[in-house]
Amino acid sequence: MKEVLFNSDAANGRENDIFYTVFRNIKTIEAKARYDITEIPAGNIGGEFNKTFGHYHEKALPEIYEVLEGHAYFLLQNFLGDGAEIKEAYIIEAAKGEKAVIPGNFGHLSINVGSATLILANWMGPTDYDYETVKKLHGGCYYVLDGGQTIEFEKNKNYKTVPELKKLKLKNSPALDELGIRNDNNHPILGLKDYPEKLDWLLPSGMQARPEKYKELLTIENLYREL
Repeated sequence: MKEVLFNSDAANGRENDIFYTVFRNIKTIEAKARYDITEIPAGNIGGEFNKTFGHYHEKALPEIYEVLEGHAYFLLQNFLGDGAEIKEAYIIEAAKGEKAVIPGNFGHLSINVGSATLILANWMGPTDYDYETVKKLHGGCYYVLDGGQTIEFEKNKNYKTVPELKKLKLKNSPALDELGIRNDNNHPILGLKDYPEKLDWLLPSGMQARPEKYKELLTIENLYREL
């Protein structure tokens, strides 16, 4: 984690610490998707809220997260060129039962801004991960810092360009209905295991039944409202 921290020196002496844990393949749907759990303890490292490393998806596949316990921020960023020029940057806020849909062309990381362990579930299609783009720039395009009574956002100066951050929340909408998701406590994403066809949008476009339809649906404008 040292390579992606706001204050890398804060990790000195903590080489054996576990900053977060991922449990993969808790549920699988053959050749289509897997269901994972991620746990991020509460706290901060050198003033930065505990977070995941951050990555992009090699096949630019989308992903769906749900907060099972805690309070999450998800940093989403979309780059131009070599990764150091960010075109769009968003913070997605989600409490228990709420979801975050990650469009396929966005890098992302998860941040625990609450006082208890953050537990996340996700469905992910068949892809590899690109951690190097985030690593070489020492983290995401923003650091999320613990200001005591406030949450603060610091631009990562290793990037060439970083736009102003917009804060969003997933909205219940026709687009979300098409994906088989509702942003509430009554529709956990684990239930999608019983309806594999509703996970079709997580697949590479060549394996999807309606690739053009999903491309149209999976946009920030269709999925989110600004806070």
